[in-house]
Amino acid sequence: MDTPVTEFPEYASIAEITTRFGISRGTQYRLIADGKIEAVKVRAAVRIVTATVEKYFTSLPRMTGKSQ
Repeated sequence: MDTPVTEFPEYASIAEITTRFGISRGTQYRLIADGKIEAVKVRAAVRIVTATVEKYFTSLPRMTGKSQ
């Protein structure tokens, strides 16, 4: 997570998303299938639209100090 978001590429590989955001490969493919993040296919390579990953994170509920 050394790369600031402003310097992170517009499109990133599955491995880069795993490193940057901590989302497993399987979860990324599930999020793509569910339409929660976007990806493009360049021949055999899948590239994730990083802005959609950031948008997905902002849509998640925030944790509070209360036990649930």
